[in-house]
Amino acid sequence: MKNYSEKILVVGAGPQALFLVREFSRLNYHVILVGRKNEIAMHSKYGEKKAIRSEEHLVLELNSLANTYPKLKAYIASGFYLAFLMNHFPRFFQLYQVMPGHKASIEQLMTKSKTYKLAKNVAVLFPQTHILKDVEKQKLVNQLNYPQIVKWNKDIFLFEKPRFKTQLIENVAEMIELLKIVSDQEKESLITQDFLGADLKNNFSYGAYVDEGNVKLDICVNEVRHFRSGVSSVVEEYVGGYAKEIKQQAEAVLNQTKFTGFLDVEFKIRDGQLYLLEVNPRPFGFIKIMKKKYPELIPYVMGHKQVAYKNPKTVKWINVLRDMVLILKHPSEAIHMLKVLFDFNKRTFDVWDIYDPLPFFYQMKR
Repeated sequence: MKNYSEKILVVGAGPQALFLVREFSRLNYHVILVGRKNEIAMHSKYGEKKAIRSEEHLVLELNSLANTYPKLKAYIASGFYLAFLMNHFPRFFQLYQVMPGHKASIEQLMTKSKTYKLAKNVAVLFPQTHILKDVEKQKLVNQLNYPQIVKWNKDIFLFEKPRFKTQLIENVAEMIELLKIVSDQEKESLITQDFLGADLKNNFSYGAYVDEGNVKLDICVNEVRHFRSGVSSVVEEYVGGYAKEIKQQAEAVLNQTKFTGFLDVEFKIRDGQLYLLEVNPRPFGFIKIMKKKYPELIPYVMGHKQVAYKNPKTVKWINVLRDMVLILKHPSEAIHMLKVLFDFNKRTFDVWDIYDPLPFFYQMKR
């Protein structure tokens, strides 16, 4: 294999950063990883690690690296880091060759209210949504369809812990109480939208690698089991009746942008109709399933391959530790878990890697 010895910067945390660090390192890139010390990717044997203590320290470290390595290729592996850099250190996008690319498109896709405008342009359905500040100013509290789900319009926190990730509001009284509690800044950063139901088995994701708004590699998946809301333990490729529609609607939204990079588009089915929930314009938590579908994924993204071979088998992804916890609570799911575990040709793991085991055991500690 050709020796690609140039340097690459990975900024972020969690399994997404870990995946990129491992893949780039195995292609003989010199990977510099910047992230919080307590994150699992920081315990991989791969990469030159630079632990940061605060947002200010992050900016200082990134400025220092830019002075040492001008126009270094930089991959942002976390939505929280991406939002921070977009909002508080925009010069990052001049200092580095950044993936994901095209700032205006990133802003559109990472902000739910702006994503829904793109969806509206192409007749893609989405839940009725209001900025919380508008609910208060326009006195819409009594006009909303309850229950409502309150969530962040986009990620705004990095080191500071948010008040909540999402919150279900059952009635007018609970909405009034929430409006009393949250700050003015939070009201401008939170949205409330019609709640489409708690059945997570109707949630689907469309993962893709996109080049200037054009999908190059993709996979549609069903998040079969959830450790908690927004955190999956088993994900399976979905080839059912809605797969074609999911792909068409995701592409219709993305084609309006010039976005380049990895992302996932989240949908929910309710009453036989598909609703767009959000777009996450960065590597997603179960990105290893894309490598199982496209074994040459990273060489293709890096331009070392002109075509990426597509695995014809229906692939699966599992986080063993999360799923074991779920099985203790729901023993009836044990047979399915074992089927996934022993489906050697089709499944891949989240964190586990026989050549880099420490992150898996650190995950147990966490």
